[in-house]
Amino acid sequence: MKLWWSLILLLGVVLSIMAITAQAESDVWEEEDDKEVLVRTVRGTKDRASGSNGSSCRYSKGEWNECDPKTNMRSRTLSLKKGDKTCEQTKTIQKKCKKGKACRYDKGTFSACVNMSMTRVDNLKANSDSSCDQTRRITKSCKPEAASSKKVTKADRNRKTGKQ
Repeated sequence: MKLWWSLILLLGVVLSIMAITAQAESDVWEEEDDKEVLVRTVRGTKDRASGSNGSSCRYSKGEWNECDPKTNMRSRTLSLKKGDKTCEQTKTIQKKCKKGKACRYDKGTFSACVNMSMTRVDNLKANSDSSCDQTRRITKSCKPEAASSKKVTKADRNRKTGKQ
């Protein structure tokens, strides 16, 4: 009998969380048309529980900038169209560009560790954008020598645990 009550209570908690999450997600961004964006901000748990919409800010959308091939990102500026003084005057939205326009590289091999770092040179693939750098240099730090010089083999592990 206690098990049934526990399951019913757990089901109630899960359904409550799902309902609250769905409402919170629907309040964040609503796009009414292509020229205007409505941003609703709800702050604090008191406002969310009471169902209040909080402040409402309307923004007009600017054009998307050209794709930056080095970062593979494009951006758009939103300008405040309607709202109170708590609304930001402008917002900038960034998102990834469509695939195929990014700088793509063939990965090279890392050099040996010199001064606790190793370097790799990547070459631009043939079908990438011509505005990309022909090569890029990647540097990573090496692990300390003490940890990497002691290699433990399967036989060593078996000796330590007493297996034969």
